[in-house]
Amino acid sequence: MTDTARRVAVGAGWLYSYRWLERLLDFFSIVVLARILSPDDFGLVAIAASLVTIIEGLSAFDVNKALIQARDEGRGLYDSAWTLSALRGFAASLIMVSIAPFVTDARIAAVLYALALSPLLTGLSNPRFVMFERDLVYSRLAVLTLGAKTVAVAVTLVVAILYRSYWALVFGMLAGNLVSVVLSYALKPYRPRISFARFSDIFAFSGWLSLTTIVTTLSMETDKIIVGRLLGIADTGLYFMTQRVGVLPTRELISPLQRLLFPSFSRLADDEGRLRRAVRESINILGSLSLPAGFGFALIANDFVPLALGEQWTPIVALLTILVPYLGLRAMLSMTLPCVMALGRTRLLFWVSFVYALVHLPAFIAGTALYGLIGAIWSIVLAGVLYSYLNTWLLKRTLGITLADIIVQARRPLGATLIMVVVVLATAATVPFDLFSERGSWLSLCIKVFVGGAVFCCSQYAIWRLEGRPAGIERRIRQILVG
Repeated sequence: MTDTARRVAVGAGWLYSYRWLERLLDFFSIVVLARILSPDDFGLVAIAASLVTIIEGLSAFDVNKALIQARDEGRGLYDSAWTLSALRGFAASLIMVSIAPFVTDARIAAVLYALALSPLLTGLSNPRFVMFERDLVYSRLAVLTLGAKTVAVAVTLVVAILYRSYWALVFGMLAGNLVSVVLSYALKPYRPRISFARFSDIFAFSGWLSLTTIVTTLSMETDKIIVGRLLGIADTGLYFMTQRVGVLPTRELISPLQRLLFPSFSRLADDEGRLRRAVRESINILGSLSLPAGFGFALIANDFVPLALGEQWTPIVALLTILVPYLGLRAMLSMTLPCVMALGRTRLLFWVSFVYALVHLPAFIAGTALYGLIGAIWSIVLAGVLYSYLNTWLLKRTLGITLADIIVQARRPLGATLIMVVVVLATAATVPFDLFSERGSWLSLCIKVFVGGAVFCCSQYAIWRLEGRPAGIERRIRQILVG
């Protein structure tokens, strides 16, 4: 095993370990809060948080990715990155304070005043901390992430239990941000200075990437504001929870890999052949994780929601069964972003985001206005067809990877997922009780998880053996198991 492969393997272990612990804390928090707070509470904070995200997105400048891609040790680069981040955070906070008096709902305005501290804090983070991610050393990142998440969850739950107010969500966010900044300096001591010396180098990489973030933010983060305006705050809370729960199955499997892929692909950027092989194999790996997770969660949504969140959230079951399978399919191509960034082709990312925004935003407004929350979710899915096509185009444009290549790499997880869905539905038709009852049950949940998981794993392994044991996630797992 090469040094890079060993670093990737160790990094993946740390990433998945701390991400699962983080999500376990997050899941525990959601379950408790869903039973204490109302959809109105979640809707209020979701709208305010969307305004914060939009303002931060409009002033976006992702210096961390520029530092990873540059692989430069010079102090001037890091001081310039810190100066740029601090200025951006101050500007975003100032804008939030300035627009808060013009927000019609006094509760949202008050939350916006409080959340103005968030970009101010994150802008002061230690720029040197990114060296751990660049070098695939994720143990320190695990300490920072879990430390901040633990404090955030603790503050949120204490305030929620004592006061049963949406302010619990606000205080939790701010507490997490503060601890994250403090730990970034504690784990990687550094005394930043104000510097403008390397602004041009940072802009050279991040300029188009920043424009991409701006377009993406306007397209994707205005959704809760649109739902609040057209359908009301309570429906915004339902929509927020649909998204929050809907991303859990795929995000927790894919996000750690995405974070790992960018520095890994950056190391291979000068060897197009090796990079192409790595990207192709990542399609197989991502599909093998995201497809069964997405379609499998849709099968258990009727059990999960009432059992974990409570009866008041059952309206989101229908929304989840539409959204989560799409997210599973979409995640299969989520290596496109780190691949294109590693190659420095950020201009292409901007134009792809711009084209997608031109379709997604009007479709979302029309779908929500005409058909309510169901229309909102279907508009996301239909616009996602274009998003997948654009990702395919990016891979072909940058590395010559065609749609046929993608289908070849995804054929085994796609086939195994189809078999899994058919077998679970057939099981539901043969057992003497309803596996898809609106009230849900623990027995139904356990049966579907066991049957679905077993069928998928066995089916994919059998297909792999029939195909002659080609390269892919199956061979990687076998290598790990045999040492």
